[in-house]
Parts: sequence; structure tokens; C-alpha cells
Amino acid sequence: MPFRYNTDIGQNFLIDGSVVEWMTARANLNSSDSVLEIGAGGGMLTKGLIASGAARVEAVELDTRLREYLEPIAASNPSLSLHWGDAVKFDYAGLPAVTRIIANIPYHITTPLVWRLLEAYSGSAMDYMLLMVQAEAASRLSCGAGSRMSNPLSVTIAAMGHTSTVRKVPRSSFRPAPRVDSAIVEITLSGFGTSTELPRDRMWRRMISGSFAARRKTLANNWAISFRVPKARGEEILAAHALAPTARPEELSLSDWTALREDDALAANIRNEGRNEGV
Repeated sequence: MPFRYNTDIGQNFLIDGSVVEWMTARANLNSSDSVLEIGAGGGMLTKGLIASGAARVEAVELDTRLREYLEPIAASNPSLSLHWGDAVKFDYAGLPAVTRIIANIPYHITTPLVWRLLEAYSGSAMDYMLLMVQAEAASRLSCGAGSRMSNPLSVTIAAMGHTSTVRKVPRSSFRPAPRVDSAIVEITLSGFGTSTELPRDRMWRRMISGSFAARRKTLANNWAISFRVPKARGEEILAAHALAPTARPEELSLSDWTALREDDALAANIRNEGRNEGV
């Protein structure tokens, strides 16, 4: 009986071998690498990662119906370990150390999954991700700070290293073909300094998400909504950093965000609101 794809969980399997070859070459894998793959699917990328010469491939897959396709690959390739579960909720601490993450990510979990991977691996030996995502998601991940598309995750990644969209992938490269084109995003993490703690820094996460609470509102208005900072006080904090009272989150540079992270007055309001909410 033919396999029935579950598009509700993003099952658009890669079928273009040339894309696999390009990804493994781009990642420059060698025998010192241990690779994490998210969403092994039908195994095409999995087999490419095994053939790349990487020492280990740890593949996480949600759909246990795929055992009949993936377990024979693992049986004949001892470098591959299969793990079954939801990648967003998965306990990555239970896996051997990895140096690279290479994956074709289901579109609907891109943002929560990248947050989860950064929480699990930032500051570790893992300093490189090559992720195939929806083209629009790629733009959001790689836009950094100070862009119309800036968002909490893009600002955080920009503070931790460098991100760029390195290749477009047409929808014909998948089965079933998605309704949109894809793109490959390359994320290189710096691996040093306090930025490695940002994904696990509760204060940073609350500050950055609250600041982007409503994109059309000013920072002062967002802080008033998210942290109950009086608007006039919010404007004073902005002025202390040479920012206009009408500044919006997408207008701030990376250095602006770094300075706000260190602002004691803003931090005190965020902590107080957290206590009020029982956080």
C-alpha cells in the first residue's frame, strides 16, 4: 500500500538528489562531525548525510509509520541512530554531542523548532545549522535586526552569529509538492561570549518578545502593554539610549537591543511584571 503523506505535520519529502549533494557539500562534513537531522522522512537526506563521511548521524522523526523505510537504512549503516518523537519537545540532552544540524524542517514548526535547537545547543560544540525551510521563513530567519521583517528570533540569531539564505529550492524538489518554494538557510554561531546564553536567558526572551508584541506599535506602547511600563517612563528609557519616543522594534539595530538588555530600569519592570504574573 502506498505511503500516505500527512501534510498536516509537514510531510513534503525531499526527492531531488542534487539538493542533497549540494547541502552535504556546503556543510563540508568530515569524520570529525556528528550530525543531527530533524525529520528524516523517506531518508533521502539521511542517506546523503551517511555518505558524506560524517562520523555519526542522529535522526529525529515524529511519524513511526516511517520505521519500515528508515530502520533498514539504520540496520545497514551503524553510523545512523534513529530517535522517535516530536522535535520541538524532544530531549536533546539525551543524544550524543553533535557538531552540525542539517535538516529539511516542516514549515509549520520552523520558529519553535529553531528556538528549541538554540536552547539545547547554543554554547556547545554545535556551531552550524543548514536548514531547508519555506522561502518566507528563510527571509524572516536571516533578516537580522533593523529590518522590516525583524522578529525576536532573527534578532537573537544575529546576536549569536551570522545567518544568510544561501539557496532557493523549487517546490518540484519535494513529494508531495508544497504550495510554496523553499530556501536553505545557513546559520553559523560564534560560540563565545554572553550571546550563547540568549536562547536560555528568560529576561532576554521576555524583553524581546514583549518589545515585538504588536509590530505596528511603538516600543513604548509595547512595553506598556507587555510589562506595564508607563508610557512616559518607556520614552525616558528610549531617550537614554538616543532612541526616538516613536521608535518601533523593527527600527532598532543589534547594538540597540544589546544596550536595552543591559538597561536596569527596563529589567526591573520586566521582573516586576513577571512576579505579578506568578512567573
